[in-house]
Amino acid sequence: MKKSIKTLTLLFAALLFFTQCEKERVTQPAMDNEFVNTKDAEADGCVVVQTLWAGAGQNDTLNGTNVGQVTTTLTGDYLYVTYDVTLPWVLTEAHLWVGNDLNDVPRNAAPGRFPFKATVDFESSVSFQVDLAERGIYPGDIIYVAAHGVVVGLEGDVVFETLLPDVVDYSVIYFKNFADNGIPTPPQSYFQIEVSEGFLSGPHKGWCVDTSMPITQETLLNGIAYSSYGDFPADLFDKPENLPAVNWIINTVVVGEASDGGFGAYTMGDIQRAIWILLEDEPNLNVPGGVGSSSADRVNEIVENALNVGADFVPECDELVAIILVSPNEQTTIIEFPFLCGGGSETIWGFGDYTFVDNGIAQKWGWVFEVDCYTGNGENNNDGNGDENNNGGNNGNGNGNNGNNGNGNNGNGQGKKGK
Repeated sequence: MKKSIKTLTLLFAALLFFTQCEKERVTQPAMDNEFVNTKDAEADGCVVVQTLWAGAGQNDTLNGTNVGQVTTTLTGDYLYVTYDVTLPWVLTEAHLWVGNDLNDVPRNAAPGRFPFKATVDFESSVSFQVDLAERGIYPGDIIYVAAHGVVVGLEGDVVFETLLPDVVDYSVIYFKNFADNGIPTPPQSYFQIEVSEGFLSGPHKGWCVDTSMPITQETLLNGIAYSSYGDFPADLFDKPENLPAVNWIINTVVVGEASDGGFGAYTMGDIQRAIWILLEDEPNLNVPGGVGSSSADRVNEIVENALNVGADFVPECDELVAIILVSPNEQTTIIEFPFLCGGGSETIWGFGDYTFVDNGIAQKWGWVFEVDCYTGNGENNNDGNGDENNNGGNNGNGNGNNGNNGNGNNGNGQGKKGK
């Protein structure tokens, strides 16, 4: 599934200083991944966001599952509609109807009769572009939207085998720099690793798994992600057979909890050293920069328990799985990520202002929602500058023909035959 590692070209004039599992701080710009989640009138359009519900029988969302959202963006004379679903749900079908009359919704709201359709393979997002004029929709009309789809809830490691990106961008913060970056201390992990995009995006607890290689701190790295239960290059680890035990550790051993043998509370350093011992033939347990406080007794206890109890460990729903991040000439790391579980196939509808039943559309659950800010900005617009504008120039109140409030001929303003 993985083909190649694309090396990110770093345009830095300054010299990068490397240490084993520790680097100098380089500040990265903050990323903004927020959705617009309200109706927002804009210069050229508006945005409407509705929840995508699965299994909401009788239009009761308490019966359903929120699987994502559908976003409509009105720009000029086009409506852009995007479905976004959240894992473990993925899209296999999307059907869209757009019109200016509820009575025009196809009989029984049959998705197969909707004009816009897509069949996809386990996608998290699908988009449509709708030419409003082709749908007989003009400025001043209320736009009605029925957004239907089919999702599948992926289960277990198939999520990662199906959806892990070919390339992943991420940055690493060493635990000694947590306080400077607003990360709570005492540290709960050796690294905090921030993945910049994709379904792995966000900050994650991270661990060093190779003491022989350096890693560059707080600089965007480019690499490949693998599931620790899937296929990965054979030479990544000296002892890959112990990865289930490592997964057992990240799910079982908690920083601050008392050790079973009465050796005091577990620390981040205990967990990190145990991971090195499990995966490397000759780990350097005293890497430059250190691991903070640690006890050999606690480390040995974690390793022994992991091998005796966790050798065949497989995460269950909502437990954690180790995802391996590999970047050229950088230390291999792992991040902790939820082991997602879904279900079977589900029908979804975008929530809306009008139910099918109450409006005589169909005797089944589902909704139609409206976009009521179509004032236009071009041909056939109410406020634009093109032909047949209601606020245009000739025959209008702007710069277009056949307007109602214009300053030209046949307008309602100052021209000939004005009213």
